[in-house]
Amino acid sequence: MQDAQAYGVRAEVDAAPRDETGAPGEAAGVLATWGRRLLSLPLALRVSLSVALLVGVGALDAATGKEISFSIFYLAPVSFAGAVISRRAGAALAALSAATWGYLDVTTGPAYSAAWIPYWNSAVRLGFFLLVNELIERLRRAHASERALARTDALTGIANARVFGERADWIIALVRRNGRPFTVAYIDLDRFKRVNDEFGHQEGDKLLRRIAILIADAVRSTDLVARLGGDEFGILMPDTEEVQARVTLERIAAAIAENVTDRWAVEASVGAVTFTEAPEDIGHAVRQADDLMYRAKAEGGGRILQATWPEPEGSVSEASENGR
Repeated sequence: MQDAQAYGVRAEVDAAPRDETGAPGEAAGVLATWGRRLLSLPLALRVSLSVALLVGVGALDAATGKEISFSIFYLAPVSFAGAVISRRAGAALAALSAATWGYLDVTTGPAYSAAWIPYWNSAVRLGFFLLVNELIERLRRAHASERALARTDALTGIANARVFGERADWIIALVRRNGRPFTVAYIDLDRFKRVNDEFGHQEGDKLLRRIAILIADAVRSTDLVARLGGDEFGILMPDTEEVQARVTLERIAAAIAENVTDRWAVEASVGAVTFTEAPEDIGHAVRQADDLMYRAKAEGGGRILQATWPEPEGSVSEASENGR
């Protein structure tokens, strides 16, 4: 069980879509990358690109005459504006596209049998463009919602193991550049199984949600709290030395003792490692903290054990006993 817990975060990261190597998710990764790049462009540039697309399509439509249809290409500026600017921008490009198409329809083709027909055709095209724009907006919202759900623990509402792994990789890369320390903490609840056995899983879920809130309230805005497993939580504290981490962890222990222990009779075993140099990867970092956490549980639970890496053997210190 310990191995599964220690490697769980690394497995979540390995399961993510990869790019540039032909690995799983390559196409999705490339599209996502280009999407982020487009969204990062200045608003004025995105608007200009949308208008340029419309001008280009209109120019080609005018140059080719009435025999060659360009109807589907008018969706390009509409789709682009709706996807990378906003629904309102997409609607505006829909109106401009319909008007451009209608104008060229009247000026470059034969006369219609009735004066109202060009207006009718333009209105139908506008309706079609607006429908496409609405579908793009729905798709964009669904994608954003799905992305948020994929990065959030469904029970507690905090980050999940996938986000923990991604953030840890980013912090490790930052440490390699600036040499600043960071701390990884691994928290496991003592006697949590008894809560489920005696009071039911619904009460156990309520306890986990409460623990998540207490931990999140006790850390800085720059720290990350994630649920890594059943009753296991991880904390990433960038730019944090051992003494600073101890203050935060003791604050968490005190909050749990004050708000949780009396009602549910559980405590927390914590293993925390401060890295003064970048570890090999997140798997190595989690294993270090995980081993300390299991040592804390083996020594009776309800305590915090800390270490600094790299350090000579025997450098582990007991920071507190959670009010024992």
